[in-house]
Amino acid sequence: MARIEFELIDGLSIGEGDNRVTHKKVTLRTLTAGDLEDASIESEKVVREEDDLSIVISPVLMSNAVLRRQILKVGDITGPLPAPLLRMLSSVDLELLQAQADLLDKAGRAAVEAALSRGRTEEPAADA
Repeated sequence: MARIEFELIDGLSIGEGDNRVTHKKVTLRTLTAGDLEDASIESEKVVREEDDLSIVISPVLMSNAVLRRQILKVGDITGPLPAPLLRMLSSVDLELLQAQADLLDKAGRAAVEAALSRGRTEEPAADA
């Protein structure tokens, strides 16, 4: 499983006064199928539409639930990061987390594409 480490800009500050600690070092990992399923289930809401009930998934909740599961650690805090802690991050740090997770996801997709194309040629084989 691939991982990436980086520093938050503002950090996640926990505690009060002299006990306040700001966590900046983050470790993200690649997603699993289980992460996606769990995030989807967490993001579901039942809504009433006229005389019927439907289940909808909030794109914002889904995005955050997926991101929280990719977080292995923020400072001393072991992931997945609880939703209330993710909500405490600055918008700059949230954007940085999302950008780094996107880079990790793209690297994973590129590795899969490279593995699938291994041994293939661009030109059809010539008949002898």
